[in-house]
Amino acid sequence: MEKGDLPKALLLMAPTRGEEEVWFGERILASCRSWARSQEDLDLLELDGGSPDFSADVLFDFIGSQGLFGGRRLLVFGRAEKALAKSSGLQAALETACLANDDLRMLVQASGTTKAAKALAGIKGDGIYLERFRRLYGDPPPWRPHDLDASEAAQFVQAEGRAMNLRLASGSSGALVECVGNRPADLVKSLEHFSLLEEETVTADRVREVVTHSAEGDAFRFADAVIQGDGRGAFRCLRQLEHRGLRTWDGKRLAPREAIALLWSVLGRQLDQTRAVLDGLARGMNQKDAFQMAGVPVGGPPAKRMESRLRLCDKEQLERVQDALLQSERRIKQGKWRQPLHVLEWLALRGHRRKESA
Repeated sequence: MEKGDLPKALLLMAPTRGEEEVWFGERILASCRSWARSQEDLDLLELDGGSPDFSADVLFDFIGSQGLFGGRRLLVFGRAEKALAKSSGLQAALETACLANDDLRMLVQASGTTKAAKALAGIKGDGIYLERFRRLYGDPPPWRPHDLDASEAAQFVQAEGRAMNLRLASGSSGALVECVGNRPADLVKSLEHFSLLEEETVTADRVREVVTHSAEGDAFRFADAVIQGDGRGAFRCLRQLEHRGLRTWDGKRLAPREAIALLWSVLGRQLDQTRAVLDGLARGMNQKDAFQMAGVPVGGPPAKRMESRLRLCDKEQLERVQDALLQSERRIKQGKWRQPLHVLEWLALRGHRRKESA
């Protein structure tokens, strides 16, 4: 693109399998817009199909016109799925424009798998390119199940870190995914946080130290309480969520559904890690080897948290919490409970272990 080599059409679409990740397409759109605005001989039209001001007539006029002074034309069309759902004839017009032998070049981003979006993705022709983007895998591959740095999301962190001139020590990229999740935007924002701190080398311990004072830290506290059967501690975390919300490292307040998704995600990962440690110990491993096998640092706050957890829970408790987690997710997805916070309260109650009376 820097050389002005534009394809006839570049279509950014949802994946055929897996969950879509729109961040990649949005980043390509932003890069294209920035480049296009710097070109003096380019007739540019930027449209947002999700904007209330969107007008299909503007698009039809641009497609049917000629370039100013014989120059090149470029259409940058974001969130096209919104407009495709409302405007009849838009999909056919875009398809015709893609196949036309003229000076028009197009970059179209459309999320979802609607009939119109599928039809757009099916356009074939010279110079027409289709790119699909799915969510990054946050879990390590099956052949390296406890190497957190081996996950797709962790490798993304490593690549983005290099681009920011951040030196990521062994274990730090996996720790970041473990704490923040596998959303590219959240991972990049977290790396930018470390860049602003002017820290040339980021270690796994430093990641967890910073996380302690953020929404992720609250999520870990909730996970600890639920796994250990401490219903009162879990309810205290939820009351904080209800009254003051959860905030990310940069102070942004998470929306309720985002916060609850974070609590679910961290709890699920901590359950898997605790189960792996217990399995290792049951096979005769010493604690250090079991921790390393499960991807738990052998020292520092994560190790102390795991040691405390092992003293207070067993496989039966893990199975009880895992079953409650699956049921709570099912209730939300099936729409049986409309208040996610109530589902988390139920989850905390199901995981609570009453102390035996003396």
